[in-house]
Amino acid sequence: MKKNTREEMIKATAKLLQKKGYVGTGLNDIIQQSGAPKGSIYYHFPNGKEQLAIEAINWTKQVVTNFIKEKLTLHDNPVEAIQYFIAESAERFEKDNYFIGVPITALVLETSSTSENLRKACNDVFEAWSTEFSQVLEINGYEKEKANKLGESINSMIQGAFIVSLARKDSSAIRGMSHMIPIILK
Repeated sequence: MKKNTREEMIKATAKLLQKKGYVGTGLNDIIQQSGAPKGSIYYHFPNGKEQLAIEAINWTKQVVTNFIKEKLTLHDNPVEAIQYFIAESAERFEKDNYFIGVPITALVLETSSTSENLRKACNDVFEAWSTEFSQVLEINGYEKEKANKLGESINSMIQGAFIVSLARKDSSAIRGMSHMIPIILK
């Protein structure tokens, strides 16, 4: 089966952005990590590194959104569904401290004042993830406005828990976040 060079570059970029950040990720790193031919970056991404980073952000958004949707559908009770998602996330984090999606927080901190395009792409990710939590709450009887506020709050707290877990190199902050869900969703 032939390897999709464009997709491999996007996936490699997503992983490198988490490990090295936007400034620390060079085009040569992407070529080396993806195994792509040298001239393929500007062939597939004529606007260069920023375009490739936005594609990696969008890829990350889709992968994580699908993961959230999948996990939230496994329980009828929204508290249990969100707690299950968080527990699954903690387990994935424990496997290798790499969790697709975490680089978004780092990217927005690193680039929000220097690239409006990257800031907007990161914002779109956070909105998509918050929407998944909001929808499960609304489906389960929460009023739309309250569901939206809670969804955004839950996503924000999960993002913060991931950052703390990365700093500690353990999942206790993520797991602790799970225990807060029944209190938040009273």
